[in-house]
Amino acid sequence: MTAEGKDPLFVTALARGMDVLRCFSVATPELGTSQIARLTGLPQPTVWRLCHTLLDLGYLDAIPGRQTMRPGIRLLGLGQAVLLGQPIAELALPHMQAIANRHEGAVSLGARDGLSMIYLQRCQGSAIILADMRVGSRVPLATSATGWAYIAGLGQAERKAVLAELRAERRENWAEIEPKLLEALNDYDTAGYIVNIGSLHARINSVAVPIPSPDGNEILSLSSGGISQVFDPAKLAEIGRELKNLADKLTPLLMWQQAK
Repeated sequence: MTAEGKDPLFVTALARGMDVLRCFSVATPELGTSQIARLTGLPQPTVWRLCHTLLDLGYLDAIPGRQTMRPGIRLLGLGQAVLLGQPIAELALPHMQAIANRHEGAVSLGARDGLSMIYLQRCQGSAIILADMRVGSRVPLATSATGWAYIAGLGQAERKAVLAELRAERRENWAEIEPKLLEALNDYDTAGYIVNIGSLHARINSVAVPIPSPDGNEILSLSSGGISQVFDPAKLAEIGRELKNLADKLTPLLMWQQAK
């Protein structure tokens, strides 16, 4: 949710340009202006002007022979700067890999990006999982364990606001998503970790924990998932406790990072 119309310092054109860039993902690596207009809800002429500017600046590249675009090389520099500014991702990697190897699943560290979670770090202990997910991949806030853990880490007012955003975005299937999410949040209060059974992918079960900064200004999520035949409730509980321990180790690093 933007501050458009409320904050006199808010630059609407810049925000809309960022909305255009966020349309591109692993699932949608190239898009045309009509597709971007549909995804953003912006008028087609506005999208065309934004894309024209982003093409001129090198943040988008036109694909020869097709009326579509893809992210440009200049975006790579921004992505590298983000990752280099997140040393916690590198510090967490060996601990994450150990959990992934021990349980033959995937372990991910994620941060919120709009109504998605973006992976800052990811490692795998088995090939029998979602191999197309990697650093920089996005998963939905509404249906992923990573996203649910982020929501679990919010205060009550912030959680209510995020749920309202998701309700508006997921109008068609929110009635199916909401009960599972609320049950997981209730269980989190007792167990200290979030369990997601097949909500992101029918054959993948996951468990996750939030990593909130001491001042509450930032929340990362640590998650692990694997095939449902192996990642049963007992396995998820075991990994959930390990993720909690790792999150406790990472929280001071997040505090130190913010203080730099």
